[in-house]
Formats: sequence, structure tokens, C-alpha cells
Amino acid sequence: MERVRTQPRQRGFTLLELLVAAFIMAIVAALGWRGLDSVARARDDSQQRMQAGTQLQLSMQQMRADLSAASDGGQNLPAVSLAGNGDLLIVRRPADPLGSDMRAWAQALPPYAGMLEVVRWGIRGGRLLRWASPPAPLPAPLLQAMGRPEGAGIEMLDGVASMQVLVYRYAGTGLQQQSGAWVSPYTAANVAQSGNNPLLAQLRTPAGLRWTLLLTQPQLRGSVQREFLLETRQ
Repeated sequence: MERVRTQPRQRGFTLLELLVAAFIMAIVAALGWRGLDSVARARDDSQQRMQAGTQLQLSMQQMRADLSAASDGGQNLPAVSLAGNGDLLIVRRPADPLGSDMRAWAQALPPYAGMLEVVRWGIRGGRLLRWASPPAPLPAPLLQAMGRPEGAGIEMLDGVASMQVLVYRYAGTGLQQQSGAWVSPYTAANVAQSGNNPLLAQLRTPAGLRWTLLLTQPQLRGSVQREFLLETRQ
């Protein structure tokens, strides 16, 4: 009698095993997606923080440039002062289109020689703005710019809650400049000394400025303080 040989049955996966495998794969995929999402968020936060830091640095550089060119314009045009609403006012020499190298102009004078402009720094709606008046050789348009900003200001930094300005003023002049203090530009020493006398201009112009900003951005939060020297002080 001949025996019939049967092929052994190949065992497959049960439905329960397939469900368990699919569940494990779903968990692994979810964990992997969360990891990728965290990496992408961290990258975006790092880029935003870098952009905010760059914008803050550019604002500080512009303030340094304004103060390095600050110049007393005579009566009612001090080099540094505060407006009634707290805006910082800087009377400065305009920047030369070709830089400070006088050789670029051969024997001619720069186009803005002898002129001044008024730069205003202020906060509007949580934004730090900067205005600059057109260069002028006469005090009338400069005084008008001291009274109110002209045109739309340029946004320098977003997320600024407040701004505080102090100036460093010596107690005397010449050899008597042995001590000084950080005071508000609203003090009488800044507004009472008027006239075009060079000595009075020296008394009006402070030796330094301390600038404090309160930042509210998620990437830049807290207080930032910088101190600047007025290099053009007479």
C-alpha cells in the first residue's frame, strides 16, 4: 500500500500578531515624527533668536554712529537731549556719502559740509523707531525737527517695552573734571545753558550716554544696557 506524502503546512501570521506589529510601527513612527518636529522647532527658534540678536546689534551700531557724530548746534540745539514724550534727540553731522576720507573729494568740500541733522529715537507700539531729518545749514528746520518727527520712522527693533536714557556729566570743565555722575538729560545743566559760546556748548554736551532697553520678545527678553562715549565732545 502506497503512502501519500503531504506537504507540511507553512504557518503564517495571525491577525493578532499583525495588529500588534502595526501598533508598534505606529508608535515608532509617532516618536520619530515628534523628534523631527522638535528638531525643526529648535532650528526655527535658533534662526529667530539669531535674527533678533542681529537686529539688536545693528540698532546698537546705529546708535554708536549717531553719538560719534553728535555735535552741539548752538542755542536750543544741544547734542543730546530728550523730547517731552521721552524720545532721544541727537543733533549730529550728516554721514558723508563717500565716507570720512576727505581725499575722495579732491579739493572740493563734501556736500554736507557745515550742515547738521536731527536724529530721533523713540518707541511706538512696542517698536523702536529712528527718524532722521534732512541735513540743513540753518537752525530753523533743525528746531522744527526737534519739535516733532518728520515722516515715518524706520523700525530698528521690535518688541521693546520701554527706553531709559542717562547721560554722564562732569561737575566742572578743564582741570576740574575730576568727578561726574549719571544724570537725566532733563536736568537743568542740560537746558539752562544756552547760547553759542563754546564753553557753554561743552557744558551742555555730556561725556557719555547710557541706553537701557526693556525687551519683550520671546527670543530677546529682559533688560539690555549699553554705554557710549561722545567722542566729539569739545
